[in-house]
Amino acid sequence: MKTGHQRSRPARRNRMIFYLEQTLERRQTQVALYLNRKTQHWNRASKLILLLLICLLFGGGSIWLLIQAYH
Repeated sequence: MKTGHQRSRPARRNRMIFYLEQTLERRQTQVALYLNRKTQHWNRASKLILLLLICLLFGGGSIWLLIQAYH
């Protein structure tokens, strides 16, 4: 038979997960708003160039890590 303490663990865990989700969502929104403010005066071409550079940087880094893992 479960005691009250054992039954409250899932409830506490659910509250912690909910709090974590809310915190992460709030932080993501803050970062998105900050980045939008910083780039609001950029034209479409500038944003596409930045996106391309970021993709090349992270894609190249990922490929490099894969190559290093097999050496």
